[in-house]
Amino acid sequence: MMYNRFQVPDWVSQHDFAQSHFSLMQLEELAHLRKQLLRFQSAEPIVSIVIPVWNEENNIVRTLSSFAKMHVPYECELIIVNNNSTDRTPEILDLLGVKVIHEKRQGIAHARLAGLRASKGVYQLCGDGDSLYPPDWISEMVNPLVKNPYITCVYGNYSFTPAAHSSRWQLGLYELVAECLFECRRWRREFLNVRGANFGFRVSEGLAVKGFEMPVTRIYDNQEGARTFVVFGEDGRMGRKLGEIGKIKLVRSYRARIWTSSRRLLKDGTLAQAFKKRIAKETARLLEYTFGSRQLTFTTDQLQPEKK
Repeated sequence: MMYNRFQVPDWVSQHDFAQSHFSLMQLEELAHLRKQLLRFQSAEPIVSIVIPVWNEENNIVRTLSSFAKMHVPYECELIIVNNNSTDRTPEILDLLGVKVIHEKRQGIAHARLAGLRASKGVYQLCGDGDSLYPPDWISEMVNPLVKNPYITCVYGNYSFTPAAHSSRWQLGLYELVAECLFECRRWRREFLNVRGANFGFRVSEGLAVKGFEMPVTRIYDNQEGARTFVVFGEDGRMGRKLGEIGKIKLVRSYRARIWTSSRRLLKDGTLAQAFKKRIAKETARLLEYTFGSRQLTFTTDQLQPEKK
């Protein structure tokens, strides 16, 4: 079936429904989901899938539901990193029987690093607790790494599920513009396209380059202007580090495209406001993306570590 940017795929609709909220599900449904997720408990995994979570009780069942319907072509383990959730997220994870590790240091980089260090697989795929993953995601993302040893990092695109005050065609237009900017970045700054919700690499290489060992760590949902706001991302840093030892590859297939909540996109208000802000931010950097030096003059490596 051809991918239609302006429609939500049928497979997304199977998981993005009201009954997938934890509080509305019957015990029989949860037991069935738990049984389906047993496929992600291999003792000798080839692929480790790591999902950090913080207060995702409204989304994590949908995410895991998409994994339950996924094709699993490799031996896999699924690791959920609970980063001090204070809602019912731990209860949900316990009921679903998934592997959970706990990271007490608050911050997305700390959570991703804990997941990386716990991974037993040859390859790691990174996800988020508020996104939906297509049935062929594992094979589409891992196969390039298996086939080409010079590829050190793969990443995929994403689309937004409609929320209040937005429609799929509006979001589709926004994504078209965003992906044009992503293409410009690929000339000199492709690592900036690497997003934590949809990328992968070899575990050994991720550990070797220490990509998630951030001197300054983002927390979840930090807002611009807030005391806790950090512009440097652990996903882009890992992409940059891996790009220094090999090739970064964009997996263009729609079978690798994930669907995620538009809640952060719309946090500033309307889609038009988000679009205006994005254009203003990115167009100022177009010359850097297309003609800038490949050798960066400033990176997170020069930052002073956080005080503990």
